[in-house]
Amino acid sequence: MLQSPKRSNGALRYESGPHGGESAAPAIDFTALLAAVRRQTRPVLIGVCIGMGLGLAYYIAKTPQYVAGTQLLLDSKSKLNNEVAVSALSELGLDTGAVDSQVEVLKSLNIATSVINKVGLDRVLDDDNVQSPVAAAISAVKSGIRAIKETILSKPTLSPAEIEAARREDALRYLTSNMSLKRVGRTYVIEVGFSSTQPDKAAQIANAYTQAYLDDQFSANFEATRRATDWLLPRIQELRQKALDTDLAVQKFRGDKGLITTAGGSLVNEQQLSEINSQLVLARSDVARADAQYERIQSIISSGQMDAAVSEALNNPIIVELRNKATAASKTEAELAAKLGPNHYQVQRLRGDIAEYRRLIFSELGRIAESYRSERDIAQARERALEAQLKTQVGVTDVANKDRVALRELEREADTYKNLYETMLQRYQESLQKQSFPVSEARVISVAVVPSLPSAPRLVLSLVLGALVGFLGGVGFGAVRELRDLGFRSAAQIRELLHLDCIGVMPKISPRQLALVPPLASTGRNQVVGSSMMRYATNHILSPFAETLRSAKVAMDFSIGEKAPKIIAVASVLPDEGKSTISKNLASILSQLGARTVLIDADLRHRGLTSDIAPGADKGLLNILSEGVSPASVMMVEPETGLAFIPAGSDAGNSHTSNLLSSAAMGNLLADLGAKVDYIVVDLPPLGPVVDVRAAAKFFDGVLFVVEWGSTSRDLVVDAFEANPQVYEKCFGVILNKVDTHRLHFYTSKVPQDGLHKKYAAYYR
Repeated sequence: MLQSPKRSNGALRYESGPHGGESAAPAIDFTALLAAVRRQTRPVLIGVCIGMGLGLAYYIAKTPQYVAGTQLLLDSKSKLNNEVAVSALSELGLDTGAVDSQVEVLKSLNIATSVINKVGLDRVLDDDNVQSPVAAAISAVKSGIRAIKETILSKPTLSPAEIEAARREDALRYLTSNMSLKRVGRTYVIEVGFSSTQPDKAAQIANAYTQAYLDDQFSANFEATRRATDWLLPRIQELRQKALDTDLAVQKFRGDKGLITTAGGSLVNEQQLSEINSQLVLARSDVARADAQYERIQSIISSGQMDAAVSEALNNPIIVELRNKATAASKTEAELAAKLGPNHYQVQRLRGDIAEYRRLIFSELGRIAESYRSERDIAQARERALEAQLKTQVGVTDVANKDRVALRELEREADTYKNLYETMLQRYQESLQKQSFPVSEARVISVAVVPSLPSAPRLVLSLVLGALVGFLGGVGFGAVRELRDLGFRSAAQIRELLHLDCIGVMPKISPRQLALVPPLASTGRNQVVGSSMMRYATNHILSPFAETLRSAKVAMDFSIGEKAPKIIAVASVLPDEGKSTISKNLASILSQLGARTVLIDADLRHRGLTSDIAPGADKGLLNILSEGVSPASVMMVEPETGLAFIPAGSDAGNSHTSNLLSSAAMGNLLADLGAKVDYIVVDLPPLGPVVDVRAAAKFFDGVLFVVEWGSTSRDLVVDAFEANPQVYEKCFGVILNKVDTHRLHFYTSKVPQDGLHKKYAAYYR
């Protein structure tokens, strides 16, 4: 048997027993979750139906609303007119922030006020004339309540101006609450919509909104342009004077410093310096050339090379002629020397002529060399003169450059004022033109038309939303039901929580099934009568009800063994759980199976079993224990099965019943009966309200515990077992009573068993 029951977090835990030690926390059982969903399907479906009904009622009661929409396209390339104040922003197109800003402009009170002026205050505040009967009734009730409040409170009379202001406030609230704005995707299109019960009114106000926005843009652009023009004019006059003053300062500085410029824009000093520098380069080139020529001819003269070629010698006719004569004489001298001999006087004369020609040539080359030297000296003198001029001009230019720094600063200032003046003058002209022809930054691309169909309420949407709300409500209600379902619903719960075997489930017997079993009428003074319920097992021997009782017999036989007699107590936690019915039918089954069985009604405080099957019994167990009456004198018999029954007694209700049940007389009674019978079934009082069961537990071989399906709290059963460990130790099984077999499969993770029950239902008829 299990020892030392302990409780942790609402569940029993046991240190030892056939189930071993404490079990680990189970993982999530998805089949159990699915079973919970199946159990709560009905409330969810009911919630969906209720939600759809409410959606339908809303659709019927709601006044139809018509929505008219128009679309505005914002020009992403437009420029702000106030280009001076926000010149940086004027070059930017419309980004996301700019579009959102325009949406806020459309929501502004200025636009709404303009709409009221365009449409008319009376038209805006005109009551919607299309209402459903329910809405009309609600409006009438509101009007009546408002009239009663005004009568009771007697508000002070308002002036016409205050009335007009109040009506305008009402109109503004009406417009802002019924107007909708939406940006179409990531485009520059804004959709303006207005909702009303009057289709023409919705279209009129939607178009009025777009027109009011365009007018506001025109006015804003015109005002910005006008302000820019007024601001630019004095600035232009000031800049013109500044440009004139700075230009005069530049010219005066030029004259004072002698900074005269050429047609190309450079200073005269700079141009002269450039020319001298160019001439100096040429002069140095001439000096080098003349010196090279002079050195060359001097080298020719010094070497005596008559045949050396220079350009002046080649081009000099005298030298050319002398060379020709020298050449001819040399030729003749060679011929004569060959004929007449080298010492002939003609040969000697020719040699003298050749020498004279040579002297004349070199004399002419010397004259050319003198001309080269003269040219070199002239070139060197010119070079020195140009170097002196360059040095002088550099000093003059250095002074001019220092003055030119200040001149450039004055010129930059003059150019800046000149550019600013030209820019301002140009923008001033543009502002004047824009002021005469303002351009809006938006345009209407879709005009609102009168809608033909209402936008709300929608039947399908109302039903879908109602169904969704009902579904959520049903799910919530089902979750609450599931959480509040604290009773035992399956054998698995008994095994996991109590660590006891579930012997079986007793189906709940319907009145129609009981009507098939006629009640048993008494034919003698000591005979047991019985209602149809008390005789159900013996009259439906193949029913699940009887099969469960036979399972209980097998369980008690295995639990108690071969001991005789077997004293079995039937107990429950609360009254009306069906333990008396189980006791009677179990005892009848045992007797029907041939076992000698005695049934004792030990519920001395409430004689429920006795009142049902032996209403005329005036003596019983109470008399046996307290007065010593013989058991045979009070014992009654069931004719059908031979079951012996000891009623509770006519004086049931004694407050000291626990003492009687735990007395030696009770032990003697059970011993005397045990010598003659095989089974003694004792119907005990409930375990929760009284202590009788604990007092008499020592006399029993086993306890069959009855729990009403889905009714008795699991915590209450655990508390009862913790308070009565001696009862728990002798408990060999639990019977779930009054089970709704049609819903049982919703509470088990092994769903296919339901199919088995249906398949073999023919065997239990």
